[in-house]
Amino acid sequence: MNPSINEKRMVRLFCDLAKITSLSGKEGAIARRLSILLKFMGAEVEFDDAGRKIGGETGNLVARFPGTATGEPFLLSAHMDTVGPAENVRPQAHKDRVTSDGTTILGADCKAGIAIIIEVLKTLDENKIPHPPIEAVFTISEEMALLGAKYLNYSGLRSRYGLIFDNEQGLENVITSAPGADSMEIKVYGAAAHSGVAPEKGISAIKVVSDAISGMKLGRIDSQTTANIGFISGGNAINIIPPLVELSGEARSHDPARLKKQVRHMEDCLKKAVKKIKVRSEGKIICPRYEFLIEQKFPNLRIDKNNPVLPLIAAAMLEEGLKMKPSASGGGTDGNILYGHGIKAPILSTGMREVHTTHEYLDLKDFCACARLTLKVIAAWAKAGDSKN
Repeated sequence: MNPSINEKRMVRLFCDLAKITSLSGKEGAIARRLSILLKFMGAEVEFDDAGRKIGGETGNLVARFPGTATGEPFLLSAHMDTVGPAENVRPQAHKDRVTSDGTTILGADCKAGIAIIIEVLKTLDENKIPHPPIEAVFTISEEMALLGAKYLNYSGLRSRYGLIFDNEQGLENVITSAPGADSMEIKVYGAAAHSGVAPEKGISAIKVVSDAISGMKLGRIDSQTTANIGFISGGNAINIIPPLVELSGEARSHDPARLKKQVRHMEDCLKKAVKKIKVRSEGKIICPRYEFLIEQKFPNLRIDKNNPVLPLIAAAMLEEGLKMKPSASGGGTDGNILYGHGIKAPILSTGMREVHTTHEYLDLKDFCACARLTLKVIAAWAKAGDSKN
């Protein structure tokens, strides 16, 4: 099968979408644009209430296209939000890439994925290519700890397999593994005292935290695990022993057991630092204390090698002269959250490069090839469904 992707149309759509400001929580304009377009294409479109739950302008957009062949429904997904700076994005189309004018991000993360999905759906219809029922999911606030996917209404989704478009690696690299992550909010309480008059009556929360962090294993822990303290705040004045320090951090691992071990290690370091210090003030023994709150940012993504979508991707890549390489990512995507809800979707590269910077660009060769790959995967999925009946 040689699907006829309209490359010029796809690039034009991407540039149009890139011009629409859609920072996390402010995806209303792009959601309205996509809703009108998808309805015109014949989709049943609905929004969930994720936006209300997180204080955003709109919810996640779900567009359903009826199948023209038998087979299990298939999911296609990308997120609508971008990071900043993203006001007045001016896409510049070149022979082999699209860039911004250098003053903003481009928004290929993840509007390239949106444009691919739309072009694939149009090409399926125009070329009368048999396809299963398709659920296109466009999420909000992915860049804000995957909030849109966390609050997506999963009860209405039938797909158990699909593809997610949010990968900046080379096209042959298909993400099948990503770490789970826990965030930590920490407060360490000391005791205030005048640092010049009675420093011995105080407990420096900064000193306690310093001791704790010095004992922590941070950075690259092992081949599967990382950890970081990314924020510290505390103190009132230079002549006051600081009574409170607040910290924020995270740990990530491809292995859930190692993730738990790392988080436990970080809290143990706090426990040890707190136990070391006590002072006597006004006849009382005062000790520091801490609060250690853990929240799961996202679960692991682990696409099994027997996932039925993978051989379809591999076969489609061979037609493009590529050899598929299952790949691991150090970051989380909506795929992590969807996987936790039983939707097993590998993550394809869309041609986006140097994302989250003003040097971001879209590699047009991989951008167009990703659309062709997706068409072939969907057509093969439909054929596999027919063969079972």
